Formats: sequence, structure tokens, C-alpha cells
Amino acid sequence: MPKKTKETETKAPCRECHRVTNHRILRMHRVDGSEYVNEQVGEISWANVYEMLECRGCGTVSLRDTYWFSEDPDEQVTYYPPSVSRVMPQWRSKLKSWALRELIDEIYTALAADSRRLATMGARTVVDMVLVDKVGDAGTFGKKLEELEKAGFIARQGREYLEAALDAGNAAAHRGHNPTETQLNHVMDIVENVLESVYILGDAAAELRKTTPPKAPKAKLAPTKATP
Repeated sequence: MPKKTKETETKAPCRECHRVTNHRILRMHRVDGSEYVNEQVGEISWANVYEMLECRGCGTVSLRDTYWFSEDPDEQVTYYPPSVSRVMPQWRSKLKSWALRELIDEIYTALAADSRRLATMGARTVVDMVLVDKVGDAGTFGKKLEELEKAGFIARQGREYLEAALDAGNAAAHRGHNPTETQLNHVMDIVENVLESVYILGDAAAELRKTTPPKAPKAKLAPTKATP
């Protein structure tokens, strides 16, 4: 059962620091309940301990709910908002498509909630949006990937990576496949890489060309006079 503690500090995951840090307990509230079931079962009881936490590092505030049930030996701990399982790429705000940015936000919300099927299906949708944007509705996914490669947006190896990510998304959408955290991270690595390659790096390279000073022209050597 959760303790009626008077502690002022605890360790907890911080969604901004992206690691477990020391937190100050700002406020704690406990709710208890019990119920008599029957002679065979007897009385069951439960308790929730709500703690408002503040990260000692960055000051981010979160709520921790520790739930205990007499028929379950393990406590359930939930954080609100949930801790971030994967950091959103910094270049997300540079994407020009508002629809694409919104979809990425939803995918990372699913990742934080450990909704792996939803995140995988969302990643598949991102790839489809990229394909339609760059090569149009060219038919099947395989045909679109082929056209994307021909257009020079990806190399042959990148096309194979995308095929793997699409297959995982199809399996989640149509066959109930629930990828492991590691498998889902592989999918996200591939999708993020494609987004950055297609939409971000081109502008970054152009900016570099503008701001990089040109090479100084080579000095011309004066002709040497022939020795008599």
C-alpha cells in the first residue's frame, strides 16, 4: 500500500530533462476506499496517492498517481503528462506542411503513451504523405518508392529501409502486429531520416552555400625572364 509519506523529495522521470532526476514534492493527496465483497473474498481495498512534483533541474511540474489494490501485489505508477519516450526532432518546426507537423505531433503523443500500434500506423501514413507530395499518386507503395528513388530523393538503400518501415506499418494496421519498443524505434529512425533528407537538408545545404565564404582566387605568378 502506498505510504502516507512526509518526504519532501523523490526521484522521477522528467519529460524535459529526458532522464530520472530529483524532484521536489509540492503537494500530496491520498484517496482510500474499501468494500466488502462476500465471505469467500472478504474485504478489498484500494488507494491512490497523488503527488505534484517539480523537477529540481529544470522546474517542470508533473503529477504522479500511485495506485494500490489489495488483490494486486504490484503498485501502478502513472505520470501526467506522460514522460517522453522519444525526443521529437528539433527540425520538426521547419516542416512547411501543417498537416505533416500535426501528424508527427500525434505520433509522438502515441509514443509517450506507449501506443505502439498507433505510432507505427502513423509513421506509415507519414511515408505515404511524403510519397504523394514528391511523386504523386503513382499507384502502389512499391511504385511510389521506385519513383521517389528515380527522382533522386532517396538512394537504393534508403528505398529498402522505407519498404521495411512500410511493411511494419501495414502489419500494425492490417494484422494487429504490435512492435516492440526497439522495433518501433527502428521505424522512427527510418521515417525521421527520410523527412530530414527530403525536406530539411536541402534548405540547410542552400543556406550553407550562401554563408560560406568563397575561396580566394589564386595569385598569378609573374612570368620569369629567361637567363641570357
